[in-house]
This record gives sequence, structure tokens and C-alpha cells, in this order.
Amino acid sequence: MICASLQTWMFYGFASLVELGIAWFLGHVFCKATQKNEEASQWRWSSEDSRGMWIDAAKTMITASGIAAALLASLTLGSQTKTLSALVVRSVKTATVSLVACVCVSMFLILAPARGHETAKARYLEKRRREGHQGEIKEGPLSDFALRIILSAAFIALSCFFVGFLFLGRIVWHI
Repeated sequence: MICASLQTWMFYGFASLVELGIAWFLGHVFCKATQKNEEASQWRWSSEDSRGMWIDAAKTMITASGIAAALLASLTLGSQTKTLSALVVRSVKTATVSLVACVCVSMFLILAPARGHETAKARYLEKRRREGHQGEIKEGPLSDFALRIILSAAFIALSCFFVGFLFLGRIVWHI
């Protein structure tokens, strides 16, 4: 049996619940979007507004994670790490790695919806032209591949974001 304090078990239990919540939410979106019915197209529909919201969310995670990672780096550089407990040092490392990974994956998360939206728009424009529609198209349905890539990147970015900030909170709790 693993010997750990109740606080440690509660922390990891809460972190696991957060991760399960993220997985459930994005899995729900994916399941709804890949069904073979009319409602599924609404779940995979990409408009300029939805693309902008995804990109804004990724930019927010980049900003928050970058600031937090910089603060963690200054904490470790500004203090003697030998005076910090092993738990705090491990938490600083985990938080920093998670937040840096969040920044990197969020950069990809900006590119994926942008490219996925352009591809969806072009594919829908071509379909509408074959139907005889004349006019500008600014939206379209994402392909299964684009949807998988975007939701996978969102899962990784959100997971790293929340893990980083949970460990950041743990550091403050134990200092």
C-alpha cells in the first residue's frame, strides 16, 4: 500500500476528477459531432465566430500559463531550492513542465482550428457551387480528422493548464 497523507490523496483525487471532467466534456462533443444524423452537423459546424472563440481560448491559456511559468521560474531562481521541501520542489517542476506544455500545445491549438476552418469553408463552398449557389461562404462542417485533431489538442492543452495550476496551488499551500 502507498503511504501518503490524506491531503495528498485528496489532491490527486481532485486532479483526477478535473481530468475526467475535461475528458467527458470533449468526448461528449466528439460523440455528438460524429453521429450519423442531422444534429451532428451542428456540433461540427465551423464559423468564423466559433473559430475565433477557440483561438481566443488558446491565447488566454498561453498568456496565463506563460505568466505562471515565469513566476515559478523566478520562485526557484530567487530562493534556495535546498530550503524548500521535496514536495514543493516536485510540485514546482510538475507545474512548470505542465504550463510550458500548455503553451506549446495551445500554439498548435491556434493553428488547428484556423486551418480546419479554412478547409471546411473551402469544402462547403465547393459543394454549394456544384448545387448552383452563388455567394460568399464563411462557414462549413469540420472533417472527422480536423475535429479529432482539434479536440485532442484541446484535451492536452486544457489538461496541462489545469494540472499546472493545481500544482501551483499545491505549492502555495505547502510553502
